Amino acid sequence: MATIKIKRTIEWVNMARNYKIFIDGHFVGKLANGASEEFPITTGKHTVTAKIDWCSSPNLFFDIGINEIKHLTVSGFKYSWLMFLGFGTIAFFPLLKRIGGLGYAAFILLPIFLLSVYYITIGRKKYLTLCETTSEDCSR
Repeated sequence: MATIKIKRTIEWVNMARNYKIFIDGHFVGKLANGASEEFPITTGKHTVTAKIDWCSSPNLFFDIGINEIKHLTVSGFKYSWLMFLGFGTIAFFPLLKRIGGLGYAAFILLPIFLLSVYYITIGRKKYLTLCETTSEDCSR
C-alpha cells in the first residue's frame, strides 16, 4: 500500500488551530502545529488539499505507485509577517497621523489591509502552501 506523509511547519499565525487534510475530497485527519501524519492510500492518481476555516491550499495532484511514499509539507500564510506589521502599524496609527498626517498613515496601512482582504476573500484557496518535497521544508 502507498503512503502519504504530511508535515506541518511550526508557525505563529495559526498555531492554535489544526489544519484539516483532505485526500480526493474526503477528510482523513488533522495536523497540529509542527506535527506529522501518515495516511495510507491506494496506488494511482490522487488530490490532496489542506484547509483551515474557509481558507485552503491549492489542490496538489500526483501519481503514486505501489509501496511508494510521498512526502508533503504544508505551511501557513506566507505573508504573515505583513499582518503583524500591519496590526503593529494600526496600534501606532494616531502617532503616524500626528507625525505625517492622514495620507502618510493610510499610505502605510492600505497595502497591508488590501493584502489581508485578498487572502480572506478571492485568494482564500492560496492561504496555505502545500507542496511535495524530498527535504524537510517547502521552497517558496
